[in-house]
Amino acid sequence: MDYGRWLLQLSVHMLLVVRRIQCLRVTDINVPQIVDFRDNVTLSCSYDISGHTLNSVKWYKNGKEFFRYSPLTPPTYIPFAVDGVQLIDDGNECNESSCRVELNLLGIKSSGVYRCEVSGDAPHFQLTARDANMSVEALPQNNPLISSFHSMYRFDDFVQVNCSTDFSSLFTRIAWYINGVKVSLVDLLPSIETTIAAHDYNLRRIVSQLNFYANEPRFHQAQLQQLMLQRQQQPQQKRTISPARLGLELRCVAEIDRYPQLQREASMYAQLFRDDIDLKNQKLINSRSVATRGGHSIQLQQLLLLLLLWLLSGLVLVLAIRRNDFRQDNSAGDAWQPGNRN
Repeated sequence: MDYGRWLLQLSVHMLLVVRRIQCLRVTDINVPQIVDFRDNVTLSCSYDISGHTLNSVKWYKNGKEFFRYSPLTPPTYIPFAVDGVQLIDDGNECNESSCRVELNLLGIKSSGVYRCEVSGDAPHFQLTARDANMSVEALPQNNPLISSFHSMYRFDDFVQVNCSTDFSSLFTRIAWYINGVKVSLVDLLPSIETTIAAHDYNLRRIVSQLNFYANEPRFHQAQLQQLMLQRQQQPQQKRTISPARLGLELRCVAEIDRYPQLQREASMYAQLFRDDIDLKNQKLINSRSVATRGGHSIQLQQLLLLLLLWLLSGLVLVLAIRRNDFRQDNSAGDAWQPGNRN
């Protein structure tokens, strides 16, 4: 009894396997989830015909056919006019296992559900398909811009800094990080949104302002722990933990919900100083460093100028010598002319 049941289950399993092997199916569809309207896009699907004869491969947008591959009935490639879909000439490539099409001139009407449909020929005429959604938006092209942030601050300074996102048709949220610590909403002023209409999209830019004191302990906890660890590892070196050994690493992150791959960010760094004296000393050091680099540059320019003058003087000397030789040759020729027997 058990043996007969086992044979029955094995037979059913083998039948299902054989049926699956013989079934026409789309194995993969590659349609980007979101694209920028300024880009070209490639749509592709792969299929397994499993011994069937391929009759056609059709591409649809929102149920409307815009491309057909018919290997049995020429013309092989047949485009159809569909609003929002513009095929690139010579951008289509289809065969017995895959079909690829390329689109350009995208716009807001190019968004929708794209479908790859594969059909077999006689005698089974099997049909299979897979769908994927694509959104066409105006995506940010540049990283956010941090402004009003300086390279040096006193330890007790009140810092006010702005971050502006690039224009986008999608809602963008700004997150701030100071020395790796995410800033709370308490430190932020309400964001300012600017909207313009372009390319059939409403493009938005967000400006966020961050206010904080440079000496707030929550932003320096990790730095202090690292400095304390260094003191423990090197007890022979008596170092005091001063503001001059701390800094501010500011990071502005522009995030778009549901699309983490579109995240963009910008970062800047500032040194901290105890008081105005330390700050002025550092500025003096920086100015001397710039002056030293400028002095080296001036010396190099002077050296190149002297070299150029030396080359020009040498060239003038050579030309003068050649001119003198030429005159002497002409004088000797005139003295030798026939008839001169003096």
